[in-house]
Amino acid sequence: MMNKTRFLPVKAFLLAFTFILLQLACNRTPQDGQSTPSVVHIGSPFVAVDFAPYYVARSKGWFEEALKGRGAKPEYISFQSVPPINESFATGRVDFVFVAEPPIIVGKSAGINEKIIGLSCSLVQEILVPANSSIKSIADLKGKKVAVLFGSSSHYGLLKLLKEAGLDSSDLEIIDMAPPDAKSAFETNQVDAWAVWPPFVEQEEIAGKGRVLPRGDAFIQSILAARGDFIRQNPDLTRDIVSVLNRAKQWIRDNPDEAQAIVAKEVNVPLDVVKRAWPRHDWAAQLDEEVITDIQAKAAFLQSNGFIKNSIDVRKDLIDLSFLK
Repeated sequence: MMNKTRFLPVKAFLLAFTFILLQLACNRTPQDGQSTPSVVHIGSPFVAVDFAPYYVARSKGWFEEALKGRGAKPEYISFQSVPPINESFATGRVDFVFVAEPPIIVGKSAGINEKIIGLSCSLVQEILVPANSSIKSIADLKGKKVAVLFGSSSHYGLLKLLKEAGLDSSDLEIIDMAPPDAKSAFETNQVDAWAVWPPFVEQEEIAGKGRVLPRGDAFIQSILAARGDFIRQNPDLTRDIVSVLNRAKQWIRDNPDEAQAIVAKEVNVPLDVVKRAWPRHDWAAQLDEEVITDIQAKAAFLQSNGFIKNSIDVRKDLIDLSFLK
């Protein structure tokens, strides 16, 4: 069982948020017959190295190039938190978002018409501990305080790694913290470990404040999600966006040094942080059966822990591979 004093308020918030999403979805005006839009809204939340294909394509002007031929242009949106992503999908204020899987699973379960149409990359989940900590393995987390953003891929990854080490979540105190708060707590020794994604991991390593535990079999899938109505009404334009994603992924593999420089500038972190994070990302990863199975496991995790009410069949309800062909 989870730490109830922290977990129940999160569940209550998510249930209330789910109701709001359902209302938004039901109140939307159908857009059948809509002409090709003049503006395509593309965004991402947080600061994360795994959005590199998006940063590179935006920096290179490839979205503008792809959309110009269809009389459209991109407008870029930065989300400061996860909830506005699904609200924006529900109200038609965003068309494509580069994000990890859980927010899209939450939205889909709430009745928002969203689809996963591409994969930015796949990366390994890391667990940080202070550099001078006596903790040497996941098993050593027993009785410790661990920070993680609840309902995230890192939360799923933490629980998976604990299970593989023979621990239950009740064997330690798991604390719900967004990255900025968790960073402060980690650096002031208020928590014993932190499950998070790059570049936060590498910032602590390079500063000499943290080190990672031996990695286990837990991954984060960084996806390209799309608004369902948009891709139904604009399949050719959607295919163009996916083509830009794949072009950027190939370019990143061919030009790692330049790609790292672009990402460092886009996320405003030192280049050495990005370089250290780079090998932890698989830029060649695709939406194959292994990745889809992992996303399905995230959906099961979200339902079993009360983050979503309705079950999701990822292959049937959420994944659309037609734009990859």
